[in-house]
Amino acid sequence: MGIVKADNTNLDDWVNLSLMLFPEHTREEMVGFYSEILTSEKEVGFLYKMDDKYVGYINLSIRRDYVNGTDESPVAFVEAIFVLPEYRRQNIARKLIEHAEGYARQKGLKQLASDCLLENVSSAKFHERCGFTETERVVYFVKNL
Repeated sequence: MGIVKADNTNLDDWVNLSLMLFPEHTREEMVGFYSEILTSEKEVGFLYKMDDKYVGYINLSIRRDYVNGTDESPVAFVEAIFVLPEYRRQNIARKLIEHAEGYARQKGLKQLASDCLLENVSSAKFHERCGFTETERVVYFVKNL
C-alpha cells in the first residue's frame, strides 16, 4: 500500500485512472502518452495503491519554460492528480502532493506549481488546503485564421 512510481507493471491501471479524469482521450492515446512518460527525463507519474488496487495518481513534469506565477526555473508542475471518488476525503491526494514535494526537493527544485480551470472550485480549494497560493487568473483567447 502507498505510493509507487508508474512503470510498465501498472501502466494499464494508470491509464484507466487517467481516462476517468480525461474521458475525451482514447485508451490508445493515453497508452502512447504514458509510455512516453515512462522513458522521459522530465516527466513522471506516481500511483497510490490501497486495498490491493490503484486508487489515485499524480503526474509531474519539470518545466523549464515560464510557469505563470512562479519566480524559479525550472519548477515541478502537477500536470494531473486524481483519486477515485469512493476513496476521496482520505488524504490520498494530499499524500500524493507531499510525495511530489519530496520528489521536487530531491531534484533540487524550489517550487511546485499547478493549475486548474476557473470553474473547478473544489480543485482550487484542495490546492489551498495543500498550501498552494493562487498567483493569477488567466483567460486564453484564440482567433482562427
